[in-house]
Amino acid sequence: MMCTNNREIAILLAAYNAEKYLSEQIESIIAQTFTNWTLYIRNDGSTDQTAVVISDYCIKYPDKIFEIDKGGKNLGCRNNFFRLLEVVESEYYMFCDADDVWLKSKIEFSYERIKMLELLNPYKAILVHTDAIICDSDLNIISDSFWHSTGINPMKFTSFNYMCVCCTVGGAKSIFNRKAKELIFPLADNNFMFDYWIALNVAKYGIISVIDVPLIKYRQHSSNLLGVTYGNANSIFNKLKQAKTLFRDYKRESDTLKTIGYGSFTKYLFYKFLVVVKTRFTKY
Repeated sequence: MMCTNNREIAILLAAYNAEKYLSEQIESIIAQTFTNWTLYIRNDGSTDQTAVVISDYCIKYPDKIFEIDKGGKNLGCRNNFFRLLEVVESEYYMFCDADDVWLKSKIEFSYERIKMLELLNPYKAILVHTDAIICDSDLNIISDSFWHSTGINPMKFTSFNYMCVCCTVGGAKSIFNRKAKELIFPLADNNFMFDYWIALNVAKYGIISVIDVPLIKYRQHSSNLLGVTYGNANSIFNKLKQAKTLFRDYKRESDTLKTIGYGSFTKYLFYKFLVVVKTRFTKY
């Protein structure tokens, strides 16, 4: 089944046991200042009332919200997003987590930036991504800027060599064009997360641009599949305490990156060192 989006942007929302937060996320999309979008949702075999929430919104907004693979099997987070991307044809795409909340201008700001870049770089794969506000499960703010909290200036890490060792791109914070999608399929035989894989390919063959403004409220809670580290948890002292674990993780990641031609473990460690220097010892 293929779906052709007749609006500018396809928002791809992957949901799994998301009944607690899903309505709030969808309402934040409906409230966007930019309205030329279609929302496509895939329920990844949820065992709670997620299916009911999705059905209610599809009935309420029959021309704006659609369910993909209704009753489909569980694919896991990575493949759920890739399935959505595979079956929806659109000029632009935005991934969406089921438990975040989008600020009202998220789509508008992101769309304006990517359109400007396309005018300057026609026929290029382009991805634009933004900062995030880190919140607890009740949307109380933990950090008003993920990037500033971690000391990561993403504008310093847009090249392929840096993106491999320090991926600053989050799927739910991004917009990318059709040319970027064309770099993704057919999928390679690897286990890279969906946003990491897209970022790597666009960094290598296209353009990655940064909007240094938080446009999304990211919930940090126990049900997150992937969390983020910030503040003291991201300090050098804390990292040193985990040196053995980090080295093992680095070696595993380096071996995976070799499969796409990144290079040696020495190269990997060299760029990791440069990331530390740029995040810890230079101004944001």
